[in-house]
Formats: sequence, structure tokens, C-alpha cells
Amino acid sequence: MKKNTRKKVAICWSGGKDSCLALYRVLKENHEVSCLLSMVSEKDARNHAHGIQLEVLKLQADALGLPLVLVDSAEDYESSLQRSLSLLKKQSGVEAIVFGSLYSNEDRRWNEQIALKSGIEPLFPIWISKKQTSKLLHEFVSLGFNSVVCRASTKFFDRSWAGKYLDWNFYDEIHQTDCCVMGEYGEYHTFVLDGPIFKKKIDITKSSVVMNSGLWSLDIQSCELVDK
Repeated sequence: MKKNTRKKVAICWSGGKDSCLALYRVLKENHEVSCLLSMVSEKDARNHAHGIQLEVLKLQADALGLPLVLVDSAEDYESSLQRSLSLLKKQSGVEAIVFGSLYSNEDRRWNEQIALKSGIEPLFPIWISKKQTSKLLHEFVSLGFNSVVCRASTKFFDRSWAGKYLDWNFYDEIHQTDCCVMGEYGEYHTFVLDGPIFKKKIDITKSSVVMNSGLWSLDIQSCELVDK
């Protein structure tokens, strides 16, 4: 990302730590954030990335003070995303889409292709080498973000990991597992509740842990915004 080149951007939004850290960095670079863009299933009323209920995702966007664009991809994920990016360019003047990809070249290539087909620039503000994952997780926790594990693969974790907060205890514990400490390949997913770019923080008021397709999932049923 070139310094001193301000762009109007959209953030490809999951609600988790990677997209949130990407948002943090583009704001620090003084880019104009037009919106958060999340791919969802309107039928299931959840986002695809982490299975977060849409009402909870909307509350998170409110806490950040940013518009949230929900794109239903019931028919075709790729074409739905491409159409939505083209519309953002045409209707809102969005110049670039920000992705929270870390080091998966396959993931990056796919994102680049979708963006370029839509006529906008792909940005990867948290792109790292595989050896830098510990440093990135350390940065995320050090910045004061408050995040909770909303999905944890049964291949690596037991039920107790769903609902864990990403604090320094988590930092130590995740390094004792065999997975990527940032969960780049979907070993775990997170939902961010607070941080330096949040105008309000989120308190989870009701949740339960369920098993879903090989994942321990924290089903956040309700939450509320709290002044900071």
C-alpha cells in the first residue's frame, strides 16, 4: 500500500480479527472507508465467513460507526461478490477492496481476480510471511482488541475453545497447538467485540456452544452496545 495515496475503500468483512486488523491499518493510512462488505445467506440470516447472525453483525458495524453492506450469495458466491464490487465502484466511487488475507497465495490470487474483474484495486494490508504469524497475533492483542473465538475446528480443539477470548493466555495456549496461530486455514475464527477503532464496545448477553460441520461454534444469540 503506497503511503500518502488516499483511496476510497471497502473492507471485505467477516467480523473477525483479520478483517478488523486490516481495517485498523487502512484507517491508520488515512484511507476513506466507504463501507464494510459482508457475504451472507439471507435465508439463514448469517454471514458465510463465521456464521454470525446478521443482527449481531449489524450491531458490530454500529459499534465501529461504519455502514454495512450485506451481499446475499445464495445463487453464486463469486458472481455475487463481483457484482457488488462493481456496484460500489459505480454508485459510491469505491476504488479498492481491502482483504484480510495473511499468507495463503491461493486465497490472494482468488481475491485479486475478483477485484480486477470488478475494475477495482485489491489491497492486502496485513499480508505477511508464514513466519510472521506470532508477531501479527502479538500486535493484535497488544493494540487492545477484544475478540472471542466463534468457531474452532474439532481437528485441533475441544469444546472449551469456543468462547475463549484472545488475550495473553490465548496467545500462549495457541502456540502449544499444531495449527497456524492466526488460524489462516480456518482452524479457528473470531468475532471482535472492542478495540481502538470501536466507538462503542459489544457485550455478549446470550450465547451457546454448538457442534456444526466439524466446528465448535459459539452461537451469539444476543448482545448489546455499551459506551466506552
